[in-house]
Amino acid sequence: MLSRGASRLKPTLSWSSKQPAQTRAFSEEALSRYCAGGYHPVRIGDVFNGGKYRVLRKLGYGVYSTVWLACDLKTKQHVALKILTSESYGSEHDTFELDILRHIRILGTSHRGANHVLGLLDEFEHRGPNGNHMCLVVKPMGPDMTKYRRLFPKARIPLFMVKKIATQLLLALEFLHDKCGIIHTDIKPQNILLETPAINKMFECAPSELFTPQLPPLAQPNDFYRPSEQLSSGEQDLATATDISIRLADFGTASWVDKHLADWIQPQMLRAPEVILGAQWDSKVDIWNVGLVIWELAEGSLVFDGTWTSTAPYTAEAHLAQMEAVLGRMPKPLLARSKDKDRFFDHEDKLLSPSTFPPSPLERISQNPQISAAEKTSFLEFIQSMVKLDPEERPSASKLLEAQWLKSA
Repeated sequence: MLSRGASRLKPTLSWSSKQPAQTRAFSEEALSRYCAGGYHPVRIGDVFNGGKYRVLRKLGYGVYSTVWLACDLKTKQHVALKILTSESYGSEHDTFELDILRHIRILGTSHRGANHVLGLLDEFEHRGPNGNHMCLVVKPMGPDMTKYRRLFPKARIPLFMVKKIATQLLLALEFLHDKCGIIHTDIKPQNILLETPAINKMFECAPSELFTPQLPPLAQPNDFYRPSEQLSSGEQDLATATDISIRLADFGTASWVDKHLADWIQPQMLRAPEVILGAQWDSKVDIWNVGLVIWELAEGSLVFDGTWTSTAPYTAEAHLAQMEAVLGRMPKPLLARSKDKDRFFDHEDKLLSPSTFPPSPLERISQNPQISAAEKTSFLEFIQSMVKLDPEERPSASKLLEAQWLKSA
């Protein structure tokens, strides 16, 4: 079954020139944001930074950037080029990303978690039709966790790999929180990127011509708008690989421990209760995210989706109700320091929108048959420790690295 999963994914990840052409419509970053203050229009073959980097292929995109595989024409090495929207710097929407990446680069040479953070190799500014764009150069990586988990039945990554990913993710957070004073605030499967020796060798040794994109862009004048394609080595079956390592990427919404970029953070369905309730938050929001992400990778499903029914839209009210159904009543100390408490709870600390969800503790909703009865207790203890409703009760990344579940064979 694993090999069948690999064959499904490999055509969109392999750098083989035998990829089939794709003619169907695609949707990436908002085309309307190619305007003043927005994205820079990039075409294959464009050259940046005084002729140093030539664009080869589109790797991805985000709310504030597009990411491209490029060749350093001086060293002949391949790099990933992240081109930020022009409003990201020099405007009221400035992010801390560049300063944070510079700080990581200075402090990251000796810490054991530094190799699990995608650091900065180079930086420069580019003037385009939509303004000045900060450009960040980083190491090219393989697919993200969203793509990787699709290799496996029911999107459940084998447990021994989940343990490895969890350990490396916590090492990254130990480094960021304790050494760098940085809170990521956006930990999700899409921001956890894979590498293997085979993937690294591909980027180091494969000629640039082999990265020519097979999928066409839109017609002129929008021929800069094209689908992104994550890459993996055609010489390796990721579904059976054991030499996988991860790096935490994308610091576009990251904050300093003592200076926050914004109050409203985190992916919607992974948002911590203190953020929804308008309480002060700290590095423990990252711990909450890791707990939910590790559950998702192991179980193949979300803990919370924030909807009253399968067809209803997300609401914070439904999200809080699901939290109470799974994790128990919202702690009074957290409610006492939440400025938005009265929007969701009455004077008796009961939800204003009555819950329609029955009690559903984690042990009841855990469905992965890979987790033996003997191991389930330590797995659930590990997850439960990270998703404590009161952030003050969540352990640090350093403490979590001592968890029994991570040490079990």
